Order: sequence, then C-alpha cells, then structure tokens
Amino acid sequence: MVAEVAPEQPLPPRYLPGEGEPFTIHHLLEMPGDKVRYELFEGALLVSPWPAIKHQAIRDELRLCLKNSAPRGGNVFTDVTVRLGSDVTAFVPDIVVIRPQVKLGDRGFLETEDVLAVVEVVSPGSAGTDRRFKPTLHAGAGIPCFWLVEPQRFRGIQPGEQPPVVLVHELDEESGSYRLAERLAGGAKGRITLPYPVEFDPAELLPQDG
Repeated sequence: MVAEVAPEQPLPPRYLPGEGEPFTIHHLLEMPGDKVRYELFEGALLVSPWPAIKHQAIRDELRLCLKNSAPRGGNVFTDVTVRLGSDVTAFVPDIVVIRPQVKLGDRGFLETEDVLAVVEVVSPGSAGTDRRFKPTLHAGAGIPCFWLVEPQRFRGIQPGEQPPVVLVHELDEESGSYRLAERLAGGAKGRITLPYPVEFDPAELLPQDG
C-alpha cells in the first residue's frame, strides 16, 4: 500500500478540506508549487519528492520518443494530474499519452477518457507501488495501456536482457486488469506497437555521464 509522507511544513489552512472531509482534486489545484508531488488516493493526500535526475532523464527521453511517433493530433505530457474516476483519487504519472484530438483548453487536470496510455519509470524507493499498486489502479480506471520502465536489473528480467527494460501492458476489458503484451530491452533498437508504433533502443534513454 502507498505510504503517506508528510510535507516538511504543514499546509496552510486554505489547502485543507473541512474537518471530516476528504481531500479532492480541487484541493490539489490549489497546492503550492514546491518541490513535492501531490496525489490522492480515496481522499488521502499522498506527498512524495520529485524524482532523481536519472529518473527525470529517462522520462524526458522517452517522452520525446513517444511524442515524435504520436499520431496527428496526439500529445504526450509529463507532470500532469489525471483524475481517476472520482474527485478523491488522482495521480501524476511520469508520462501521459493523450488521445488524438482531445481538446485540453485551460483544464487543470485530465480525465481518464482523455488518456491513451500512462508510463511509470520504476524508482528504488517506490518499486512496489510502481509495479503493483499503480497498474491495478490505472487498470481499474480503464486506461488502455500501461508502460513500466525498469531502469535496473529486476526479478523478472529474462536471460540475455539488459536494462532498461520496457514492459508494455494492455487492458483486458473482460477481466479489468492488465496483461503483459510487449517488452523491449536495452542494447538494440526495437519496435513497440502499443498504444501506437514507436521504435527506439531503451539503452539510449539513459543519461550519458560523459
């Protein structure tokens, strides 16, 4: 289960719900622009630090890959909030792939029907959340495709694979859960077809240290 981490300083009263009331996405929109990530699960406020530089580098390179391959009218974003079916549950995936021709306007968050796929890059401090909790949550919300990026060696790595490994999950509408549909390991350029075709070598997502 996701751990709730208290911010370093208490939130001012204007960001807090009334006594006995849950946090909602509307509270999130009023949160200060500090160096933490605010999310919600069933009315509980979840606070976590922004990811490390390596994490951000992988995320940003992968966003470019997805953006450059997106169908006409498609968008790919980082750092956007997705409302998962109700005002009391909302998350900020590492990457969000928007359905083509969705009109964004001045909205402060996305709805699940706007989203074609989400991507999470596994962090050492939140591996269990990234691998189990978030896929279950996003599948339950009906998001068609979920990418999990494993930057380091992990228990499910296959013989001969080199990280990063991209695991692509597709929603099984009958069961309401994800199934592993595709995987791509670092070391050679390959092709993923979901949510649309994109070709890249996962090894090229890693930051170059010199």
